[in-house]
Amino acid sequence: MRGTLIRDIWRGVRKLLRDQRGNTMFLTAAAVVPIIGIVGSGVDIGRAYMAELRLQQACDAGVLAGRRAMAGTTYTSAAQAEATKMFNFNYPSTKYGSSGVTFNSVAQGTSTVNGTATANLPTALMQIFGFDDFNLSVNCSAKLEISNADIMLVLDVTGSMSTVNSGDSVNRITALKNATMSFFDTLTTAETGDGRLRFGVVPYSSTANVGSILYAKNPAWLANTTTLPSREVQPPTWINASTVNNGSATNGTAYMVVDWANTGTTITKVGNKTATSSNCSNATKANSATTTSGSSTTTQTGQTTGDDYRTTTKDVKQAYRYYEYKYVWASNQCNEQRRQMEYIQTQKQTTTEERQQNYIYNDYSFDVTAAKTGTALSTTTGDFGAAYSATWGGCVIERGPASPFAANATAPSTALDMDVDTAPTSADNTKWKLLIPEIAFPRASGPSGTPSSTGTSGVTVDYKNVTKDSSSGNWQRYSKYWGSGWGVCPAAAMKLTTQTAANRATFNTYINSLQPVGGTYHDSGMVWGIRLLSADGMFADENATAPNNRPIARHIIFMTDGDMSANMGNLGFQGYEWTMKRVGGTDDATLTARHNNRFLQLCEKAKAKNITVWVVSFGLALNTQMTTCATADKAYSAANATQLNQNFQSIARQISKLRLSQ
Repeated sequence: MRGTLIRDIWRGVRKLLRDQRGNTMFLTAAAVVPIIGIVGSGVDIGRAYMAELRLQQACDAGVLAGRRAMAGTTYTSAAQAEATKMFNFNYPSTKYGSSGVTFNSVAQGTSTVNGTATANLPTALMQIFGFDDFNLSVNCSAKLEISNADIMLVLDVTGSMSTVNSGDSVNRITALKNATMSFFDTLTTAETGDGRLRFGVVPYSSTANVGSILYAKNPAWLANTTTLPSREVQPPTWINASTVNNGSATNGTAYMVVDWANTGTTITKVGNKTATSSNCSNATKANSATTTSGSSTTTQTGQTTGDDYRTTTKDVKQAYRYYEYKYVWASNQCNEQRRQMEYIQTQKQTTTEERQQNYIYNDYSFDVTAAKTGTALSTTTGDFGAAYSATWGGCVIERGPASPFAANATAPSTALDMDVDTAPTSADNTKWKLLIPEIAFPRASGPSGTPSSTGTSGVTVDYKNVTKDSSSGNWQRYSKYWGSGWGVCPAAAMKLTTQTAANRATFNTYINSLQPVGGTYHDSGMVWGIRLLSADGMFADENATAPNNRPIARHIIFMTDGDMSANMGNLGFQGYEWTMKRVGGTDDATLTARHNNRFLQLCEKAKAKNITVWVVSFGLALNTQMTTCATADKAYSAANATQLNQNFQSIARQISKLRLSQ
């Protein structure tokens, strides 16, 4: 039994050894372990590569967002939070099963934000070989760069900029100043390399203050005479004279004019006695009656002239004569003698006369040759023709003869006030004229009034209807109406000037000098923004090329808080429309429409020069004028100071180039 069993077992073993079926299974089982290692490493390394790539992308996105949110030179906690938010959005904390995900961003200097991101990625298959995880780490960096850029800030500084928008704690002009400086900081802290960054500013209201720039470029571009609506006074006449005596007349001491002489009369009695040598001299006779001698004379002793009356004091003198008598014994008789005496009687009098005088309000020409250099211009525009001096503030009246065209018409090629490139020639009408509001007057009781006559004879006004310079009222010079925005000359424009972060204090001082006053004429700002920026205009020698000879990006940042509001009675860059008729308006509405047309045509001129026109409407919804003026997709609207700053920062980021530097 036992042997049989052993034999059966042995026989089965030999049979098994001879049978080759199923060998593959053993071989496969032996190969499974290395295969698992190869496949597992491929899967896990691939996962790690994808995770690291996504981690790098998230890090890049984070620092880009952080640098974009970095206004100026300070990497604030808010900007850092923006970077972290963007990183987290692109690489959630459990992405690919990651754990321990970290991201940190810091500023390097003023133009760069650096970042570091880490993550722990567990392996899926390689754990069986003792490889539990991958520690991923990436670095990233974002830098703001700018090449050649010329930026002209055309800023509305009209009276409405003193308004405080709903929800703001500062007025619009303060918000503009803050946004402008943040804009400046963002661009001047960007890397420029061998590029050049220049800023210019044209503050505008009803005119622009570009006189000093023009004079510095070429004094001959400014005419030596200017015509302004002004006034002169006619000589006064004095009427309704009334004279009164001041007290009683006084007599001066009598003096002899003819010495004693015999009259040819003798007397025989002295009293009741016979005249003798001893009593003759006792005889008496009364003086004769006085009579006038010659004509009276009048001597002025004083004169006081007031606004309405002239008072003159005088002495009226009249000579009076009379005879004195005496008796003298001679030739045995008592002879009568007489002498002639005279005295001066003085009567003090006061004469009061009423003033009669007129002012003539008309257009007058002034020689401003010396005024161009800063010398005060002396005129006779003061009260009753008194001397009045004023110094030119820098604003100008447009050049060329009047070139009016309709609100739906294209400007003629001869309209020099729409010409943004051609420099003046020797011809006077190609030059700009000095605008001096202090010696200019509306031809009405106030700037908003309608003149009774716009002809060359002017308007005659009784002085009694004219308020003196010492007060505020009617028929006054434009400078008396500045508080209401009439005839204002804003702060001086700044030509394109190379700016870096080192120039911040100077630029900030300039921006803080801007004051909100005046009416809104958008074309006054736009025309000078283009002229000062143009590469092929009158400043081409300064604007055409950059030191590195690479292209220049040119930008106009046009900021306004109001619609066009032209007025016939205002004194601005087109003069006084009522009489000068340079634009051709007949009332405020038609005048505004024509100025709007001019503004839009100027915008097109700018864009035709490859100037990018950015428009920011502050405290006012964008209107057709603004969106049409702007380069496509370059119009912004800000309801408050925060939005204004955001708009300016958005523009700054688009002007500059934000790129990854690592």
